Amino acid sequence: MKSLKLLLIAPFAVAALSAVTSCGTARFVPGSPDTDKIDVTLDTRGTTITMWSGFGSDMSKCLEDRLEEFTAKTGIIVKHESKSGYPNLLKAINLASTSGSFPNIANGYPDHFASYVKSNILLRLDGLLENDAKRGDVTGAYTQNGKRFGADGIKLMDYEDFYDDYVVENETLEFKEDGTGYILGVPFNKSTEEMVYNADLFDWAAKQEAWKDRIFVPKTWAEVKSVGTAVKELVKPLFKVGDTAGKILADDGNVYATSAEVEAANAKIVMNMTAVLEKDFRPFTYDAGANLFITLVRQYGGQYTEVDKTKTGRGYAVFDSDETRAALTMLKDLFDSGIAAIPSFYNELYCSNAFKAYKSVMNVGSTAGLANITSNAIKTKIAPIPYKDADHKYVISQGTSLGLFNKGTDKQKLAAWKLMVYLSQQDNGQFAADTGYYPTCDYSYNSDGYQEYLDSTVKSDTDKLRLASAEVNNNEYVENHWNKFVDPGFRGSADIREQVELIPGYLMTNTYDVQGTIDAIYRTISDYIKD
Repeated sequence: MKSLKLLLIAPFAVAALSAVTSCGTARFVPGSPDTDKIDVTLDTRGTTITMWSGFGSDMSKCLEDRLEEFTAKTGIIVKHESKSGYPNLLKAINLASTSGSFPNIANGYPDHFASYVKSNILLRLDGLLENDAKRGDVTGAYTQNGKRFGADGIKLMDYEDFYDDYVVENETLEFKEDGTGYILGVPFNKSTEEMVYNADLFDWAAKQEAWKDRIFVPKTWAEVKSVGTAVKELVKPLFKVGDTAGKILADDGNVYATSAEVEAANAKIVMNMTAVLEKDFRPFTYDAGANLFITLVRQYGGQYTEVDKTKTGRGYAVFDSDETRAALTMLKDLFDSGIAAIPSFYNELYCSNAFKAYKSVMNVGSTAGLANITSNAIKTKIAPIPYKDADHKYVISQGTSLGLFNKGTDKQKLAAWKLMVYLSQQDNGQFAADTGYYPTCDYSYNSDGYQEYLDSTVKSDTDKLRLASAEVNNNEYVENHWNKFVDPGFRGSADIREQVELIPGYLMTNTYDVQGTIDAIYRTISDYIKD
């Protein structure tokens, strides 16, 4: 396996693997269907398969463009159905598990796959991986740039080429008797979280004697508090009051009533508060409540969940701890101080609209959603997310994998396998270029499509932001030794995540105090609490 250009090894992986290799311990083996009997030399041209995804409309269009290319190359017809969100996708497949109406292939998260393992509908890929080389022996197979392709133009799967951290999550869901994990999926679309900030403000402040030591891009949560306080002080005189329009701070240091006045003064806008009420302004925002909570637990030295990998395979929530209480106390202070907010504060699903409306100046979100926060009016830049201290630099690894399901004939399973190879490796570079996700392996990273994307000199604002994101990911997260993590999946981990999504909101609205918030969540997930 290749060392990851874009990620570091998730720390839970080593513990997860060591937990299942102790001698003499009974291991939990649910029994997913195998793929070792599938004849990989079958002619799949004309075969029809179904694919479900959790993508929204824009991402679905990018995917369907790649599916058209796949069909043109192989003659395999793919009927794609978007479930418009990953919770909907999970529910749809679980509902279909009893009727057999689930798809041939779908993308999903580790906790989704853990649920499918329990239902015995997810295929083990080990047999297909072992036998896939036989596709290179059929008439018409060929070699190109050192890689072997089948007669239909689909390259042979090179599992060792995937970046290490992207495969761990699919190798720690179900285990063989010798303690090694079955392979239950392959990487597809990968991302992480980063902080977008208003560079007009921060670049301007860096040049002002009065503000340069107070307003800067924060690295730690303590700095988020101090910088946020200074930003609130700076913009306080600018806010809209009642029916009276707010004011504009320009880069010449003057305050103007309208953008036309700024233009007439040959100046540029730093903060346009003409439509912003003071009560609606929060310097720092965070898109995903669950990610915020889970990341803070890690950064403060706590543990979110744990899995009994040696006996029952059950997972548990274990975050009622001093470390979690310390993290939530810090977060509540940011909310109570008017520094931080989450999307529900704005009655939105994300904070991107608030950022573009000058209602915040820093926002943490998924690198996959950068197109939504790109603004023609605001110059934006990218930075790592805040951390507790230099010894606790944790950031979540996001994105889904592809899984195959025990559905249809061997021809359909093989056709779905070829699509899996195509999307995860062969055409993954182009998909990454189209969407802003990160490539899964060296092959996709070095592909013509992705390299042309990196080398292009004519880029949209969104493309520039995406490339800046990749640079931060490489130069900061990797070079400065951040710990990227994926929590182990198990049946019920999606339910736990759904509930902890509520935690920041409870704190922000003072629904409960810190311990009351933890207690409230524990009551809703009582099935996943140890006796």
